[in-house]
Amino acid sequence: MRKGIICIGGVALSCAIASTVFAGAIENKTNWSAEYIRTLNRNAATDYADIAAYNPAGTVKLNEGFTVNGSIQFLSKKYENVISGTSLESDEPSYIPGIFGVYNQGKWSLFGAFSNYGGGGKVEFGQGNFTTYGAQLALIGMSGGALVAPGPQQLTGESRYLGYTIGGAYSVNDMFSFSLGLRYIDAYREAQGSATVLDAIPPVTPLPVALNFEEDGKGWGGIFGANIAPNEKVNIGIRYETVTKIDLEATVTQDTAGLLPLLLGINNGQERPRDLPALLGLGVSYWITPKLRTEVNLTYYFNEDADWGGDEDGVDNGYDVGIAFEYIFTDKITASIGYIHTELGVEPQDMLPENPELDADTIGAGIAYAFNENFHTNISIGNSFYRDDSFVPAPPITVEYKKNVFFLALGVEYRFM
Repeated sequence: MRKGIICIGGVALSCAIASTVFAGAIENKTNWSAEYIRTLNRNAATDYADIAAYNPAGTVKLNEGFTVNGSIQFLSKKYENVISGTSLESDEPSYIPGIFGVYNQGKWSLFGAFSNYGGGGKVEFGQGNFTTYGAQLALIGMSGGALVAPGPQQLTGESRYLGYTIGGAYSVNDMFSFSLGLRYIDAYREAQGSATVLDAIPPVTPLPVALNFEEDGKGWGGIFGANIAPNEKVNIGIRYETVTKIDLEATVTQDTAGLLPLLLGINNGQERPRDLPALLGLGVSYWITPKLRTEVNLTYYFNEDADWGGDEDGVDNGYDVGIAFEYIFTDKITASIGYIHTELGVEPQDMLPENPELDADTIGAGIAYAFNENFHTNISIGNSFYRDDSFVPAPPITVEYKKNVFFLALGVEYRFM
């Protein structure tokens, strides 16, 4: 009896693996640069070196020579599980780096990029969340209402998919250029949790339960791009990223009650698939006037084709669609505003309580400032407004998921010409 009770209580501690970057699909993330934050649409851009990640075939349009670009993003996150009116929250912030480089010789270019392509942050529910609450209900139900779980409970989770990209682009003529890239992903996830439950066998004594495990894996993927510039006003960017096959290997450092094999099928040293899905990025840029540019984007995520050990069967493909406007005030100052709408394709009852995959509307804006011809900066600000969603796991209990992410970004670029 004691072992069975601990196992049910431990369900709350086994799922705290979260993906916490705001832009992108269930697994893929696309907020890699300060330039992205101030426009939210970069698939057809040809102005800064971060296009090594967004429009790699367009790197032949940059100034000739070597350009290096770096960004840092700060994300202030508030995640809520509202259970029958009671709010349980995580407000752990995230910091996201991005480094890009392009060497352009006009007809051809070499490029590289480093950033986070999935996950990218941490959540911490200091008082538990719906996962822990559900475990308490299971414990109470199993004991006929005589069992309670009054002790402190805590869940933390972190996930990141760091990516390193190299590649090259070639300009066939003024209209067409193509690119080919290779990306290496180093994936890491971890979860820790603890709780105190009461044993149903007299004398009633507190039973501490703790889990601590991590998973890591590596994989390679290809990136294909095309840039089409039919005239001086229009530019079209196309990018296809193949699926990155990743098997996560588990390292269990703490499992006080032997829960992981029973609950998640995780044993120390065991592997499970968690691919980074393929995506298609499309963008069209148009100069309305010599000073005003607009860009529309679609990024489509092929979640259903990834191997997530069967979890992909419960989701649909997702997408981002957006528009940006950019205005050149002077030779030194350019301002922009952008918007994207994100659909993830997950029903609320299938969402991860630690980081519910809610649909969102995101607004970003910022200023690019050129100190001189070689040294440029980008300062950006924005917010993701997630759409609350709810379900009824067992009447009269209701569960509502809420999220909000506010973000700041700073980027610098230097051009060696």
